[in-house]
Amino acid sequence: MERTRRDLLATSAATLTAAGGVGVAGCLDFAAGDGPQGPEGVPETLTCEDDAFVRLTAPFDEPVEGTIVDAAGTRFELATEGNAETYGQSMRLVFRNTGDEPATVLGKHAYSFQRETGEGWLDVRGSAAGETVELPRAEETLDPSGAYIWSIDLEETAIASAVPDRDLAVCPPLGDGTYRFVYWGIPDGPPLGAEFELVG
Repeated sequence: MERTRRDLLATSAATLTAAGGVGVAGCLDFAAGDGPQGPEGVPETLTCEDDAFVRLTAPFDEPVEGTIVDAAGTRFELATEGNAETYGQSMRLVFRNTGDEPATVLGKHAYSFQRETGEGWLDVRGSAAGETVELPRAEETLDPSGAYIWSIDLEETAIASAVPDRDLAVCPPLGDGTYRFVYWGIPDGPPLGAEFELVG
């Protein structure tokens, strides 16, 4: 059987490298389909046709900083490979302790995956079970040069499955527009955000 290029994009993973350890979570085979099917540009809001869908809310109120912040006695940096990403392709992000001191963080799943809307930034993920879901968080020590590394395919099922032990979905489908990945897992520190444009 002939396989298309998108069919070969078969792995979604969130990879963690910290304090000398490496872990992989959230592997899933998928076919990306014909491209983004959701609203384009900056929609007024994100509307899901499933009445049982409960969208994740951001667990932070403070403004999202840029990609570098000094907090907890050290420096953190959130880096991406570019500011334009293609639907179905893998997006790589790195959150690193670039300072000289170890620091406490809340784990690799303490992030929001948001889209810009007329109402502000909204997470694209939520629960289809009709109840609020909280993302896993656990205090961990991130040593100097320690990092969380994510490689997430920009496709609905892959984004939803990147968090283990949570029944998440993306609704409505992704569309061409402005998104951001926000790491909010620095206790007593501001969240860091990296914006990117998603294109079909």
